[in-house]
Amino acid sequence: MLSPKRQTSPHRCIPPGLSARAGFTLVEIVIALAVLGTMAAGVYLGFNSINTYAVSTRLYSEALTAAQNQIDLILSKEPFDTTAAYVSGTFNPCLHKIPVELLTPAELDLVASTTCSDGSGPVTFPTSAPTSTPAASAYYPAYYPYYRTGAGQPLQKQAFIYHDPVSGLDVVKGALTSTVSDTGMAMSPYANTAPGATPSPLNTRKANVSVNYAYRNSCYGTATYCNTYWPTAKQASPVSMDTFRAADQ
Repeated sequence: MLSPKRQTSPHRCIPPGLSARAGFTLVEIVIALAVLGTMAAGVYLGFNSINTYAVSTRLYSEALTAAQNQIDLILSKEPFDTTAAYVSGTFNPCLHKIPVELLTPAELDLVASTTCSDGSGPVTFPTSAPTSTPAASAYYPAYYPYYRTGAGQPLQKQAFIYHDPVSGLDVVKGALTSTVSDTGMAMSPYANTAPGATPSPLNTRKANVSVNYAYRNSCYGTATYCNTYWPTAKQASPVSMDTFRAADQ
């Protein structure tokens, strides 16, 4: 059994002064914490970049889906009979022979200014995205949820790009713009192949669907949209899709 003196005194084999330097110094601890902090900051920035890339990719996929849904409407809506709609030589919106998804801006102007014999119309398009479903007695429900920013402008509607499942808020909202134009394409008639014969119109229309939205100080949209809603954001190209649709008749 060791004596009380040997139990409390340094071991005789340890060199003098070594017992005073057996732990870490303050400088060593500070340097270790600095290294750990640098590593933690790098890991945080890396995960933040990965999360940003994942969210932006998900937003692009949602915008692409919204554009594809509108393209499907353009390709499937019935009836699309330009011959009957222009039976008098000019477009008659009261015949309802062309769905709203295939109306050109000029035809939309007529829809917004024509009163039909049955008392319906003219259609008053909202100038911004409607916040609630219109009354059933109004004539606008047939065109809901579209809106127009003014005369001569194409149809637009709100595209919900990202809905936060936790907060229940629409964190990122987009605007879908559908621009329809008559291609004017025609072909030589089969019955009269003589030079100078009047070509037969193909009644084919081109539709461009673009989805504009903003995320993390970047605006993915047209110059008009970005300058109006996100003037300080960096501009990038919107999600855009094109299609052609021939008339049923």
